[in-house]
Amino acid sequence: MEGAVLLASRLHLSRAALELAALSGAAHDVIREHAEGMTPEEASATWLRRVMLNNGYTVDNTSITTQAILATTAQMLESGIVVQQTAGLDASSEASAVALCVASADLRALYMPTGPRAAHDYFRELRGLSGEEAPADLEGLRRYQLGEVALTSGYRYPIDVAEALFARDRDDIVAHHKRLIDLLDRGLISYWDDVVQLDLEYYEAHTQR
Repeated sequence: MEGAVLLASRLHLSRAALELAALSGAAHDVIREHAEGMTPEEASATWLRRVMLNNGYTVDNTSITTQAILATTAQMLESGIVVQQTAGLDASSEASAVALCVASADLRALYMPTGPRAAHDYFRELRGLSGEEAPADLEGLRRYQLGEVALTSGYRYPIDVAEALFARDRDDIVAHHKRLIDLLDRGLISYWDDVVQLDLEYYEAHTQR
């Protein structure tokens, strides 16, 4: 939500557009499970539409928030690059600009100091772990890291202002993921705590600058 509003303000969108960007950003992932016949994004957009109509917003307003939430729908290509549903959207119209802001903000965390830790938390989820459970081994981590390198080096935000604001540490993030691959290849990383420590060092280095 904060990222979407920040981008919308940088694009000098109207106050009404900022409000719709905030609503879309806050609600875009409110339903995380697949609803019957709908993706989580479609289900979240439907939920927000119902809430808005019940609170006096117009159908046109809900069309904008629906477009914005659906724009966050992402597909990962075989190359590891994430592609969002932003093709054909043009920031010259406020409705499309709102959608581009929300889609961009959805991946704001990719290059934040917490990005590596978030990526490795997701790796734990893929291993079926939750909470603070640590993987018993690092099987599959190297392959996962190759995907992270492809993702973080290849993704580009759909609007220039997001690229300028959110991707300033792209090179550092990519280097961090490559460093972990190198350490794995050299046998210098053996335990999950080593991975967590590397991510902590990255976080501390990039929040103290």
